[in-house]
Amino acid sequence: MNKNHRIFYLDFIRVIAILLVIFIHVSAIDTTLNVGTGQWQITKILNYLAHISVPIFFMISGSLLLNSKKTTSLSYTWKQRIPRVVIPFVLWSIISPIVVGIYAHSLSLHNVLSAVKTILYQPTSPTLWFMYPLVGIYILSPVIKTFVQNATNGMLIYVTGIWLVTCSLIPSIAVMLPKNFEHVLELSPVANFFLVGGFTGYFILGYLLTKLKVENTNNLILIVIFLVVGIGGNFVSEIFPNIFDTNNNYYVTSIFIPIMSVAAFILLQKWGNRITSATTIKVFEFLSPLVFGVYLIHNLLILYIEPFFMNHIAIHGLIATFIRYIVVTVLSIIIIWILNLIPGINYLLTGNSRKRNSK
Repeated sequence: MNKNHRIFYLDFIRVIAILLVIFIHVSAIDTTLNVGTGQWQITKILNYLAHISVPIFFMISGSLLLNSKKTTSLSYTWKQRIPRVVIPFVLWSIISPIVVGIYAHSLSLHNVLSAVKTILYQPTSPTLWFMYPLVGIYILSPVIKTFVQNATNGMLIYVTGIWLVTCSLIPSIAVMLPKNFEHVLELSPVANFFLVGGFTGYFILGYLLTKLKVENTNNLILIVIFLVVGIGGNFVSEIFPNIFDTNNNYYVTSIFIPIMSVAAFILLQKWGNRITSATTIKVFEFLSPLVFGVYLIHNLLILYIEPFFMNHIAIHGLIATFIRYIVVTVLSIIIIWILNLIPGINYLLTGNSRKRNSK
């Protein structure tokens, strides 16, 4: 696999992932309306399937960072990589309460400072929770890189297997047990058995998938796994709502999400590798550098667009969901594209300092 081709399939997956993230947040309110109807069930299933997006982002990071020689450099990590995510995160953490305050007619310096002063403890906007594990993984990336570059594929499978069993499989089974057995599968925190906790497992898993020969995997089998496990996971989450973990938001503690995410990542990787259209490649290469900024801004647009459409547009159900989705997506891309053209501002608000080299 040549370098250009490899980078393109990651661009392809990254763009698909942000489109799914936006759908999760746009359709969130629709999963609470008209409960029990056919359209509600379809929306809920689509929303659940879209949850592969966050794990995929961590897998992309693992694919890139753990294959880069620069990752072992503490200087490069702290001077180049971490600032590119932390600076936009901090600035959008300040912008978010300002925008929310304007929307709620409660803007004041006191309210903004109250939100910002606890930034290390909690996000100022719900969607910014993603930044906390991401920054943590960036900080740990030199250590993880040192491990993986000296590990065999067997050792990597062993580590990700421990993560999958202790962080996902056991918690998933535990919430399904009868109440009188609710603590049977709970592992004591002092056991320190969570060797590869949280999203770090996806980070290493993304790297592992670049080392395995996944191109020979049958597409039909992957699609079936994705749909069956996804629909099954959605059904189980309705019966056992405790499978929803506040800190990991399904992504780790539900066994269904990792399985779906691996199947989807391999499928998207294979599809991305088969794209030969120059126009399609240019579109994804144009959108890819905007993804981080789109992630940071899209929820603020939803704050305004969602009530406007619900109050002024006489369209409901799935059609209304997708109309709002398209509007939020297009506006997010346009705004971030414009910000990306402004020297200095592009780095501060999107993490981009120059036009991305396709090579």
